[in-house]
Amino acid sequence: MFIINGINRKLVGKGSSRRLRLKNKFPAIIYGKKKKNLNIEIKNKDIKNIEFNKIFYIKPLIININKKKIKVKIHDIQWHSFKPKIIHIDFLII
Repeated sequence: MFIINGINRKLVGKGSSRRLRLKNKFPAIIYGKKKKNLNIEIKNKDIKNIEFNKIFYIKPLIININKKKIKVKIHDIQWHSFKPKIIHIDFLII
C-alpha cells in the first residue's frame, strides 16, 4: 500500500492552483459519501516514483494530512496535455 503526504489547502481556484504547479505541487480533492470535501496539495516528488505503477491506480492508498491517515482510492486523474505530469487528482474515501 502506498503512503502519500498531503497538506490542507486554504486557497482554492484557478490562480492558486497555477501557483501550486509553479512550486512543483498540484491540487487534489478528497471526497466521499456523507463526508465533507477536503482540498489538499501534494508534492510532485511524492508521486513521481509511483505514478507509473499499475498498483497505484488499483489498490487503496493512505494519505497523511496533519498526522491523520485517510484511506482512499483514486477516482480521477487529470494529466498535462503534452507533459507526463499530473495536474489534479480526485480521491474517494473508502
